[in-house]
Amino acid sequence: MFVPRRIVAYWLVGFTVVLASAVSVGSVYILPAATARLYTRTHGYPEVVYAPYYTEGPWVTAASAVLIEGTTGTVLYGKNEHVRMHPASTTKIMTAILAIELGDMDSEVVVSGNAAGVPGSSLWLRKGQRLRLDDLVRGTMLRSGNDGCIAIAEHIAGSVPNFVRMMNIKAQKIGALHTRFANPHGLTEPNHYSTAFDLALMARYGLQYPLFADIVSTREAEIELTQGEALERRKLANTNALLWSFEGADGVKTGTTAAAGYCLVASATRGGVHFISVVLDSGARWADSAKLLDYGFSHHKVMSFASRGQVVTRTRVEGGMDREISLAAGDDLRVVVRNDLAHLIEERILIDGVPQAPVRRGESLGRLVVLFDKDEMASVDLVAATGMPRRSLPRAFLENLKGIIRRAGRRSSSR
Repeated sequence: MFVPRRIVAYWLVGFTVVLASAVSVGSVYILPAATARLYTRTHGYPEVVYAPYYTEGPWVTAASAVLIEGTTGTVLYGKNEHVRMHPASTTKIMTAILAIELGDMDSEVVVSGNAAGVPGSSLWLRKGQRLRLDDLVRGTMLRSGNDGCIAIAEHIAGSVPNFVRMMNIKAQKIGALHTRFANPHGLTEPNHYSTAFDLALMARYGLQYPLFADIVSTREAEIELTQGEALERRKLANTNALLWSFEGADGVKTGTTAAAGYCLVASATRGGVHFISVVLDSGARWADSAKLLDYGFSHHKVMSFASRGQVVTRTRVEGGMDREISLAAGDDLRVVVRNDLAHLIEERILIDGVPQAPVRRGESLGRLVVLFDKDEMASVDLVAATGMPRRSLPRAFLENLKGIIRRAGRRSSSR
């Protein structure tokens, strides 16, 4: 069987990542106490920031749930969020991610008999049908077609086992360390599991791609399939009812099996603020998700302190061509806080002494620090916005001469 060169490279890179993270996979998360007074970071990879009140919030029927802020990834609510659960069709989030990253969305997919015969929720694909990969991914995510997942897997990786290996490699790389996939669609298998937290990570990762974000936010779409000379157009509606009922809803994926119960990975954006919720084995997934997302919007604010490249302050430089240099934020600095605790947030600028010229552009000279109740919760490096060469001998001579003239002028005016 021919395996595309890009797939072989993906395996090699991924195998290295899995080996490097083996210790992390076997380690136990050090979770903050439920009564923690401050924002807390877990040890190990991935670093998780927990709000001090993350066990508080609305009551939900789901056996496992999480709410994160999409920009910072801060956990604002958690209920058994690291417990392994059956993910059902929320599995398809990873299938779509790999299709977008590794596939040519304009390429033609030929449906195999293996794909056409998959049980469960379906796109009603038939052996020999042809369609664009873009239509296939879109239809699979909207209608949760298990047959579409097999067709994607075979098109991208040559076989379903190859694709599943790629899914597990990708999960490790993005920090979904308590996830293991056995298939690309989510039908129940003994060694197929994930967690609410891991699924939130996957959704957040996927939403960085405009195509992924467009697909999961689409309410209805039409796809085209051909078989021989026959052209068929199918109109599909998204299984995610929240897209019609919740203000700002823009994703992501439903899931339902007898073992998993009702599941939903949901996303919503209002006024530039973005939240992602996950509910697994829920007795009321629409209501549970709406409660969590509403809790995010109504009780929290995202505070922005700097954007990457934004000049924040200036500091003195010894021996430079100029006396001061501008310092810019090395990255974005945003924090999310509950409205009634926002008064506990402060910011401070910490400069590492007086730098000596020459100074390289991008050199770290200090930090912008955000405090919560007097303790550091986040920071970003302050870097030189421009370079600063040493003061040249002619420049030093001119400055000394100017200084002599100024002092002479002051003496003469004081007589």
